[in-house]
Amino acid sequence: MESLVLNKDNVKLKVNASDWEEAVRIGAGMLVEQGCAKQSYVDGIIASVKELGPYIVIADGIAMPHTRPEQGAIGIGCSLITLNQPVKFDGDDSEVKVMICFSAVDSESHMDILKMIVEFVERGLIDDIAKATTYEELLEVIKEK
Repeated sequence: MESLVLNKDNVKLKVNASDWEEAVRIGAGMLVEQGCAKQSYVDGIIASVKELGPYIVIADGIAMPHTRPEQGAIGIGCSLITLNQPVKFDGDDSEVKVMICFSAVDSESHMDILKMIVEFVERGLIDDIAKATTYEELLEVIKEK
């Protein structure tokens, strides 16, 4: 499943970010670089978190930055970043160390991405994903357990 959405172009490991907002800008910015979203999509994620709270923190250690397609999604895409130092979102005590950002053009087009994220959480892979230092290590973690 990971081959559908993760590749060397949309994975960054051990990223330095001073806070959650910078981490979201880095991860969601990769969606812009891929041509899957406009800059307004990145800004929309941040505005939504500020307005609605940390709804993107879906389990301990992992956040799933996304917003509504009309905020600037152009296509289906995702990015995965791991953070050198975890970040906390206002109103949530979880230390986020893995972010999987995604854009989708409708509610059904992102199901593969959601399935992948749920699988990572259910298999207890978040800590191991966060420890990976190379893309190849990341793939081993995902495949081995």
